[in-house]
Parts: sequence; structure tokens; C-alpha cells
Amino acid sequence: MLKDQICEDEERYVRHRLAYTNGALIEFLQSLDLVEFSAEIYHEIEKQPPIIGAALSGGGYRSMLISTGFLQEMYDWHLFDTLTYISGLSGGSWTLMDLIVHDFEPNRMILDWNLDDGLLQGIPEFDVKQKDIVSGMQEADLPKEVLNKRNLDEPMSLNFVEFQRALDIEATSLNESGEKQSLSKRGFNPLTKLRETIFHGSEEVAISEVEAIERRNGKVSMNSWRSLKQVVQFYIDLHMEVRPKKVQGFPVSFTDYLGKALVKSLGDAIQNKSMTSLSRMLSESQSFQEFRAPIPIFVANCKNNYLKNVIFEFSPFEFGSWDPLLRLFVKLKYLGSEIKEGIAQRCIVGFDDLGFITATSSSIFNNVLLYIWEMTAKSSKETIRAVKAIMGLFGLRSAENDLKPVDLTKVKADFAVYHPNPFLDYPTVDSILTADDHLYLVDGGEDGENIPLRPLMIAERGLDAIFILDSSSDIENFPDGRKLQNVMRQVFPDMNWSFPNLSLPLKKLLAFGCYDAEIPVLLYYVNSKHCYQSNTSTFKITYNEAEIAGMLGNGRDVFSSSSNHRYRSCIGCLLLKRTIERSESHSYPDYCQECYDEYCY
Repeated sequence: MLKDQICEDEERYVRHRLAYTNGALIEFLQSLDLVEFSAEIYHEIEKQPPIIGAALSGGGYRSMLISTGFLQEMYDWHLFDTLTYISGLSGGSWTLMDLIVHDFEPNRMILDWNLDDGLLQGIPEFDVKQKDIVSGMQEADLPKEVLNKRNLDEPMSLNFVEFQRALDIEATSLNESGEKQSLSKRGFNPLTKLRETIFHGSEEVAISEVEAIERRNGKVSMNSWRSLKQVVQFYIDLHMEVRPKKVQGFPVSFTDYLGKALVKSLGDAIQNKSMTSLSRMLSESQSFQEFRAPIPIFVANCKNNYLKNVIFEFSPFEFGSWDPLLRLFVKLKYLGSEIKEGIAQRCIVGFDDLGFITATSSSIFNNVLLYIWEMTAKSSKETIRAVKAIMGLFGLRSAENDLKPVDLTKVKADFAVYHPNPFLDYPTVDSILTADDHLYLVDGGEDGENIPLRPLMIAERGLDAIFILDSSSDIENFPDGRKLQNVMRQVFPDMNWSFPNLSLPLKKLLAFGCYDAEIPVLLYYVNSKHCYQSNTSTFKITYNEAEIAGMLGNGRDVFSSSSNHRYRSCIGCLLLKRTIERSESHSYPDYCQECYDEYCY
């Protein structure tokens, strides 16, 4: 439906949620010992409760761990319970996924993640020092050292379609109950088939190539490469979980496999991994049904016709975009249904898989190819062959077998495919987003907009304040504010929006929008070193217990590093700034004015 307000389900949830957040906010305000708010202000809070949100940036596991610690500290301060909305993008969407799976209890998060075992087996770890995201760059923007190393002797031997065919042999079939059949039926052995297709030789040769990589690195750098058989079996298992979607006639891409890998990473936290529909999970969530949870919003970018900065969102209620090109939504529960000209032709449920939605927002591994080529170009031919074969599993190859970066955007296997497009031929909306039966969505940070702020800035949602946690990788894997600037330029394209020249590391809260009553007050925090060196690579995909503890502790300190009576009281003043402006007296407590002078930019 065309959007000029939030949907009835969201409006109902917000109304009930505010009754809960109001009590939490008042309890926090009454605990402050340096500022006392008047009865008039408390009356205004009761009359029109502040709507508060949080936005968690991308940044891989670095972002997930820092934002988890951040939320856990907010929870201990009793401020998590004041949130009505929480949005996530890329690594921040992994935090949302974890939060949902653990019924919105921050202190239960992380415990089930298998962080010491790589998210995707066969992917080496490496540091990205140029940019977090490269897939949308033009050739002129790419580092010369990358361009100079793109011409390799032989193309990748396996594209995405060939990978599916290799896995989808007669030996892998599902019975009527959906249970896995024997993998060696009719004399076919999928390991043998893949070994021949990928490595054109024996398993022993392939394993020796893997070991050669580890020897060149001087250590066993990838636990998931302990054997070729383990790596291949990992993708066979993923394929068996993705296959039912393909059998039902839906196109699948690498994002489907990433989604299943994310669900696997949660270990036993999800008991029934075949029942991961987001709408269904939330309908069974006690916290969500009792309005004790903030509304989670996943953010992704649209790549139809190579658009830039066109944001789509997934909420518990709807999927769609507020962008002027569309401004249409469909109920999340019926995502995947065939809808033409606004009329349902065939209804489908279960397409809104939590893993798939999370992977759509966080497909950062679709962008690592150039860096792997840079790494392998320095290696032996055997090493190049082995790494190429693994990367070939992901379909990251252009149709021309040419590795020119400008051609990588043509590979739609690395896009999340949403088909059928529920907005196809919608009456009164003539747009490229209603003309194609497919929607192509990617990591929400690919266009430099790495903070999922825009869904929370929608005027129809009426937010008063937003906690922003930026874990982007701008300088040495620390943020410097440029991602926030990118977002604000999208929100206010005609405004000369100024930003301070940040000196890193930034450890102090900055508040933006304080003096613009038309937008929420933005409480901006950045990942910086406090108790732990937290600038790990976006593409670091394994963490041991000590590293996890260090990152979580640092995330806590990002929120509370200025933890003193003054800082705590100023948080209360910032959260209430719009409420005070709505009051009849419009009078700030003297202490709050001091806080605004100190923190507002």
C-alpha cells in the first residue's frame, strides 16, 4: 500500500510499547542526582511519551561484538528498556538477529555463537585497509595495487550456477517430509563429484594445496581448511538447507547460503532451524507479544538498475521502502507472494527467513574478491588454484571470465534476489522499482551509508532521540564520522550539514540535531579503544574467548566511558530535549542547558 503513515500493526505496537518504555524512562530520570525535572515535564512525558531508537552500524563481527556490549551496558543502565525502535545493518543486523533469537534479552546474547569456527569455511582471514566495501566502486576509484594484480593466468573454474549443479546432483534429494536422504544414492558421491569439478584431480592434491597456503602463512590460519572434505561437506549441508527454496521455484543466490551459515553460527540457540520465518518467530516471542521488545528494523540497499542509496527495510510488520521512487510496503508475512498491480495472485508464507533477511543486510563477503586476488597474486600457482576454486563456489565471476573490478557489478549471484517483486506494476506508481519482477538487494552499507539511520528519521515514526553506534572502518578500522555525514546528506540533500573535524580516537559522546526541532536528537557514539584494541578487520571471521571478552567489554565502555554523575544526567537531558520543547513553559533546567552546551554540536 502507498505510505503516508505507519501501518496499523506498527502503530498499535508503538502505542502499547510506549506504556512500557515510559515507566523505564521515568525510573531512569528519577535516579539522576544532578538534575531534577519539574512536574510539568513529567506530565508532558505522560501525555506524549518520547519515542527513542537505536541504530547499529555495519562492520562485520567487529560491529556485532561492540554493539552487543553497547546494548548490554544500556540494559544494565535500564536504558535499553526505553527503546521503541532498533535498526541494524550488516554486522549490526547480526546483533539484531541474535537479539531476536534470544527473545530480546541482551545479556543472553553471544553465548551461542560459534565465533571460534569461521562463519564461512574456506574463506581466509585478511585485513582490508582501503575501504570496507568495494563492490560499488568504479575502476578509477580502486587502489592501483589491486588493479595491477587482477590479470591472473586462469579464470575461476566454477561459477555459481555450476556450483549449484555440482551440489544438486541426483544423490541429494528431499523426501516428502523434507528430511535429508542419503548423499551417496545411485552410486554418486558428491565429494567425488565436487572434487572433480573444482580441483580436476584427487582429494589428496587438493588438500596439499590447502596445506601449502597454511605453510606459506607460517601457521594454520583457517581452522575450516583442516581438510577439503570438511569444507566441501559444509557447503553440501548448506545446499541441502537452501534446496527446498529452489525446488519451490524461487531463485537463489549466494545470500541464501550466507543466511543458512548465519543460522548455523547460532548453534543450538535456534532449536528448529527449518522454522526461521521472522514473522513467525516474533509471533512466538513472549517479549515481543507483551510489547517488552523494541521494534527491530533490518536495512538493505536496492541495486535494481544499479541504483544507489535507495533503502529498503524489513520490520516485523512490513517490507518495502519509504524512498520517493516507491513508498510502498507489503506485509512481511506475505513476502514472496505473487502480487501484480496490487492484487495477490498467489500467497506464500515463510519467505521472510530470518537468516536470509540478515544476510541480505550483511552480504559483506560478496565484496572480498578483489582482496583475495591481491593476496593470491603473490602466491604459488597451486595456492592460486586452490583459493580460486573455493571462491568459485560463491559465483563471484563475471560472464566474460574477466576479473576487471568494473565488471564485478554484473554478477547478480552476489545479490539477494527477491522474486516475485510484490510491487510489480503497482497502479499509480511508475518506477523502475515497479517495472521489474525481481528486486536485487545488497548489504546496506555498500553505498557508503553504513549507519541504518534513515528508517528512524522517517517523520511518520516521530522519534525524539536516537542512540547511534558507529563501528565503521574509516581510518585503521576505526570510524571518523564520515558515514554519519553520508547519511545526513541523503536525509538533507539541500542542506549544508556541517560536521566537526573529529580527532581520533573519539571517546566522547557527540549530539547532533539538538537545535533542529524537525529531527530527532542524535546521540552519536563511535567504536574506539577503551579497555581493548577494538579495531579488528571487518573481515575477521573468528574470535577466541579472550578476544570476545575484550570486544564486549570495549563495547560497554563505548557507552559508559564517560560514566559519571554528570554524563549520566546529561543523557537524561538529551533524551528529554524534544519533550521539554513541547511543554508549555519551554523552559530547560539550568543543568540541562549546560549539558547542551557541552555535548551538542
